[in-house]
Amino acid sequence: MSTRILLSFFWLIGLSGCGHLGTKAPLTTNPNPESQVIEVKTLAAIPGTLAASGSRKTLLVLDIDDTLLTSAGFFGSDRWYEWQKTLADGAPGKVPCKFDVIALNYEAGTQVATEPGDGPRIVNAIGNDTLLLTARNPLYRSGTIRELKRAGYTLPRQLDDSADGRIYRWRREPAAPPVMVSYDSGVLMVSGQDKGVMLLDLLQRLNLRYGRVVLVDDGKKNIDAMQAAMHGAGIDYTGLYYTRIDKTVTATDRSAGASGWNAMRALLQTAFPERLADFDAGRCAF
Repeated sequence: MSTRILLSFFWLIGLSGCGHLGTKAPLTTNPNPESQVIEVKTLAAIPGTLAASGSRKTLLVLDIDDTLLTSAGFFGSDRWYEWQKTLADGAPGKVPCKFDVIALNYEAGTQVATEPGDGPRIVNAIGNDTLLLTARNPLYRSGTIRELKRAGYTLPRQLDDSADGRIYRWRREPAAPPVMVSYDSGVLMVSGQDKGVMLLDLLQRLNLRYGRVVLVDDGKKNIDAMQAAMHGAGIDYTGLYYTRIDKTVTATDRSAGASGWNAMRALLQTAFPERLADFDAGRCAF
């Protein structure tokens, strides 16, 4: 069965039974949780960090972009996405309907392991419960799973040992607009929401409790958000702030970003002119 069909099925299931569950933390008996953040440049830091858990039931949480996978070029990369957020309308390389273009990039583009060979080997050998947690939209799932497998990663088993995934609408508060969230094949996709809040929400949905969470992420904002959420939930926390990938955007990168968008525009103009017209008119699907 195709990923597209599965998503449609999980979406219907999610609509029928899943609404906002709030952000209440799982029950805990730990009023004073341990918490630390360590900067690392290699995934080889993970096994030793997990070994320090002792008897605590520990969940390993892994980011994807610039943590497990990275882009060989600038256009469509995580750095390109962050650069896009700094550009004014009309600036060279600024794309309309940014998230639509990202969807095209994820589907057509390729990525590589941040640490080819060693990274997948280290991650695949981990025996702890593991969750891949990404800010990506669930509609980017097919390209995400493809590139993880292509880079050599084995997807984690479902935390609740279920063969079924789930997709649901989540709201920060009852009156807030819903966002789509999905959990399947060991990958939780949260549409840009707070990773700490979304992890606690998933654990509630799955009725799971952990004494310790270890997060590996290249985003300091995510490291800090998870730290705050775990502290509030009474869960011991270690954040491995992964700084292996250089985030600098150079003049060469900016030129590549503009050239990449011009090349995509030329392709769309030739093959899918209606789609380009939608972009230019601001008729965005995402």
